[in-house]
Amino acid sequence: MSPGSGRRLLMIEQGGRGGVADYTGELVAALAAEGWQVTLATAADHRYGTIDGVAIEGVFHYTRGDSRLGREVRERGLGRVANGLRFLAALPRLAWLASRADVVHTQGWETPQIGVPALLALRASGRPVVQTTHGMFDRATTSRGARQLARRLTARLTDRTIVHTQADLEGLPADFAGRAVVIPHGEYGGLASSGRASDRGRAREALGLPPGAPVTLMFGQLRPDKGLDDLVAALRNATATWLLVGGQDLGGLAEVRTELQALGDRVVVREGFLDMDEVAQLFAAADTVALPYREASQSGVLLLAYGFSRPVIIYPSGGMLEAVVDGETGWVCAEPTPAALTDALVAASAVGPAEARRRGERGHELADERYAWPAIARRTAEVYEQAMR
Repeated sequence: MSPGSGRRLLMIEQGGRGGVADYTGELVAALAAEGWQVTLATAADHRYGTIDGVAIEGVFHYTRGDSRLGREVRERGLGRVANGLRFLAALPRLAWLASRADVVHTQGWETPQIGVPALLALRASGRPVVQTTHGMFDRATTSRGARQLARRLTARLTDRTIVHTQADLEGLPADFAGRAVVIPHGEYGGLASSGRASDRGRAREALGLPPGAPVTLMFGQLRPDKGLDDLVAALRNATATWLLVGGQDLGGLAEVRTELQALGDRVVVREGFLDMDEVAQLFAAADTVALPYREASQSGVLLLAYGFSRPVIIYPSGGMLEAVVDGETGWVCAEPTPAALTDALVAASAVGPAEARRRGERGHELADERYAWPAIARRTAEVYEQAMR
């Protein structure tokens, strides 16, 4: 009998697209394979495909910027208010779904504050609640005191907390003591293989990149804290390297548009939400993947780079260090500065594409060894059993 046989799980992932959704899709598929009966509560306009053994419920409705009405609401500065009210309206249905499960697992919330009423609704169902915290640093604009209060309440409203790295565990507030566990982020080899395969030459031709130049890629949600400004500054001195940028701009790209223009033809940008075929083309064209995050937990983009057999260039930041072997799966900068990033880019250029491929392949192997989804699903199920007891 499978470990999860007869157990019902409600998994909650709020957004329905992006990095946390990719993670959640892989995790629920692995849990279903272990015998769990999984219901996934997510956005009504989610981008999940069919997942064997998983019932997907579109619970959360959003006013996004991809419709005329949504754009008008956002232009008036009412997007967050509208989405907040629609989120609260979804909570009764969420609580009903929780009442039909044996255990509830949330993948965090857009902000700690909005998670508090959701967790109160879930606890009213009488079911144990597990929460994965995907990052231990704040991007929020609300006051620090309000965020700290929300975190204390979250600690009291959840039975177990999952973090991805030892650095995250050490950074948790005292309220979480004794109820937190480290379970690493899973590998993304399967996600990478879901995109249409593209070789280096064809991908570069399609993107307008020279066939022989060293190319580094920054991919994902382009926030100011992702270090795109440092990368642009480093490229002013790493003059042989080309930059490929892909993903949704959440302020980071707009912040450096003028500086990017100064780099001239050495920059290619593919802005917006990209499907996996487009993502595969970007990674195929790149020699390295740059992740100069000033603050970081684990990174789905790092695991995706390993999935595509591409080495990474990282700052020595947080839990990122736990997933990179300097000189084997990528380059770790000496310090989190543009000057150190320049040195790493120059070093990556100097070793040539063959060595970059070797490090990328070693990264793929490392991910398969450390971060296989079946093992992660079993460890997660152990946390569920502890919470239910």
